[in-house]
Amino acid sequence: MSEQSTTIEQLCEHEGEEVTLAGWLYQARSSGKIQFLVIRDGTGLCQCIVERGKVPEELFDGLRHLGQESALMVTGTVRADERSVGGHEIAVTDAQIISPAQGYPITPKSHGIDFLLKHRHLHLRSQRQWCIGKVRHTVIDAIRRFFNDNGFTLIDTPIFTGIVGEDQQSLFEVDYFGSPLHLTQTGQLYLESAAMSFGKVYCFGPTFRAEKSKTRRHLTEFWMVEPEVAFIDLDGLLRLAEDFVSFIVAQVLERNREQLETLGTDISALERITPPFYRLTYTDAVDILTGDKTKRFLADQLEDLKNQKQQMEKRIAELDEEQKGQIKQWKREKNAAELIELRSELSEIDARIENNPRHAELAAGFQ
Repeated sequence: MSEQSTTIEQLCEHEGEEVTLAGWLYQARSSGKIQFLVIRDGTGLCQCIVERGKVPEELFDGLRHLGQESALMVTGTVRADERSVGGHEIAVTDAQIISPAQGYPITPKSHGIDFLLKHRHLHLRSQRQWCIGKVRHTVIDAIRRFFNDNGFTLIDTPIFTGIVGEDQQSLFEVDYFGSPLHLTQTGQLYLESAAMSFGKVYCFGPTFRAEKSKTRRHLTEFWMVEPEVAFIDLDGLLRLAEDFVSFIVAQVLERNREQLETLGTDISALERITPPFYRLTYTDAVDILTGDKTKRFLADQLEDLKNQKQQMEKRIAELDEEQKGQIKQWKREKNAAELIELRSELSEIDARIENNPRHAELAAGFQ
């Protein structure tokens, strides 16, 4: 039986066969004569079983002392096991240590966002970030697939532009060989011209907004997809939007269910996203905004935000006091990470409290 190189996501195709995996050590534990090595290779996780006597003694000892994120190749027989991560495991018969690693800085303990951003290249290796990346890949692929399969032509609009798409005050200005230009807010104006040639077009790329914000949810740089259609009525536009969103959600559910579960996503809510969506008339929307129910909602929201702020300030004070005392280093680091998160959330709540009366005023006066 000849060995063959494969990936973790393809193990289901090789049950009972001898294969070779190349990857990095994600977790390891030992119970004397048996080692359980969890390896990741970019496509998933796999538990590899190493038994003393089944591999050379020198290799067995070498594997036992490997640190997290060591690079290695393992060879062994694939077998199904529902209890193992990914549903398959490998009974190891041989291995090659490519690059041992020691002192990997990101451990199971709590880390603050500043620490993780400083180690971003390593944080990407964590399971949560890997899951986010996989879902994002599917979303991007589904966006392109939907438009490409429905007769749209991709138009690459400029990133440097002299055209103001929206509020002129929200532009990032750059010096373009002595002339002022701006980072693009939108490709819409270019698309409107292109639609007169191609009929149905879309652009998909980076856009920039320079509005100042007091919350962490505001993005200054993001990717945006924009379609333009030369001949379409409102009903057709609504169907296009419904089909677009539904297609993306369906693709993510089909290809990333395991990642969604790891991220704690409400999958049942995603499964309910199917056309047709509930539609409001403009008059219905005005009635909702100016009605008593919206007034009560905003008032209740303000009260709830104030209660949240009070609880957070109390917790921050408790942690600050605890940090002044004699506590273990791991506890101090955990508290510091929680304080960073709490203060960030508190800043966001303060902004929402400040904006609530303005939102209530806008809703009540909407025409």
